[in-house]
Amino acid sequence: MQSETGRSAYGSLAFTRLLRQVANGKTSIALLDQALVSGANFATNILLARAFGLRDYGVYSLAWLSVLFANSLQYALIVTPMMSVGPKQGLDERPAYFGAVLLHELIFALVAALTELAAVMISPRFFPQWHIGRLAIPLSTATFAYLLQEFLRRYFFCMGKRHLALTSDVISYLFQVPLIYWIIRRPPPTISLALWCVAATSFLGFLPLMNWFGPVLIDTSSVLRVWKRHWKMARWLAPSAFMQWGAGNLFLMSAPFYYGAAAAAILRASQNIVAVAHVWFLGLDNVIPVEAARQMRAAGPDGMLKYIKRVSIQWGGVTLLFTMLIGLFPHFWLHLAYGSKYSLDGYVLRLYALLYLIIFMALPLRAGLLALEYTMPIFWAYPIMIAFSIALAGPFARRLGLTGVLLGMCFTQLISQAVVGGSLLIRIKRVRREISGQLC
Repeated sequence: MQSETGRSAYGSLAFTRLLRQVANGKTSIALLDQALVSGANFATNILLARAFGLRDYGVYSLAWLSVLFANSLQYALIVTPMMSVGPKQGLDERPAYFGAVLLHELIFALVAALTELAAVMISPRFFPQWHIGRLAIPLSTATFAYLLQEFLRRYFFCMGKRHLALTSDVISYLFQVPLIYWIIRRPPPTISLALWCVAATSFLGFLPLMNWFGPVLIDTSSVLRVWKRHWKMARWLAPSAFMQWGAGNLFLMSAPFYYGAAAAAILRASQNIVAVAHVWFLGLDNVIPVEAARQMRAAGPDGMLKYIKRVSIQWGGVTLLFTMLIGLFPHFWLHLAYGSKYSLDGYVLRLYALLYLIIFMALPLRAGLLALEYTMPIFWAYPIMIAFSIALAGPFARRLGLTGVLLGMCFTQLISQAVVGGSLLIRIKRVRREISGQLC
């Protein structure tokens, strides 16, 4: 697609240069690792969507959503503080520090798994038509294993051992895809088997690599001291994680509530296709904030804003071309990926393409606020988005079906971009006045 126009060709060359800059910053392994993880997840979802019926794939999607939610809390409570505090530890401090962090992780993963177990076991009382009580043990086991493997790979990145993080993911994800393929070739494939595969491959990526987890020392004083230090950051990050999920998923969760698990399958299948955009979304997320900060330091707010505008036009154009290609031929892409069972839901994929075009704008706008060291609007955008979602998720889904769900998600993102973008412009004007005052 990108070779069809001069702009897209220029965008491809620019992205290549950006990736080279990232590689020079010693994060090329991190990019390769992310490409591996994203590609394996994409392949897994394609295989399962083709093998399962609408209902079963919808149930799997909802189950996996709970695992991702647990991981977002883990990221806020444990991983993010570790990534900030861990590299600052001296050689003599590391055993006690990382011993405390490891203990915190084991407790959190166990609590998350037991919560999943209890929630799924009692779910038949509220959603008896879903018949998901049998997923309690495989889902809780998959949650426990997935959280541990995710923590370990982040620990290796924290310690600068990128090759070990990549090794963990290679073991986990390159075993996962063929194993999933094998079980769907032995009918009948089941959700339980798929979750057991994820659990098994996650353990494979965790247990052998623990041999390279640094020496640990666990004592009560260190455990409490590290928890208090981490909590100073996590007390803001954890509510943000809750709000982010509430803002982004209330509309998404309203679909299966009104229309059953099949609706979740249709939404997830469409998202899998348009999520190819994550390839450059994630790449740019590693580059744009750094360059925006450099421009702020070198050329002031006007130079930073000029860079933000240039990136928005350049990569917004690339994203527009991609979403147009998806939106013009949605039935073709759905049929190509999944066969005939999803091909009639092209309108959902078309709206998802629109949603991702809107989501793209968050990258440069947030980078601008980060360059200004002004992140409060990012936090306060979430309560506004949640209020909108609580008020309208039900009515949109009930009256407009899946169209209403996607339109609601689009409006929610527009609200976020308006708050962040408006705050960015106001802050830039304030900084300009401060600079003018200093010059006078």
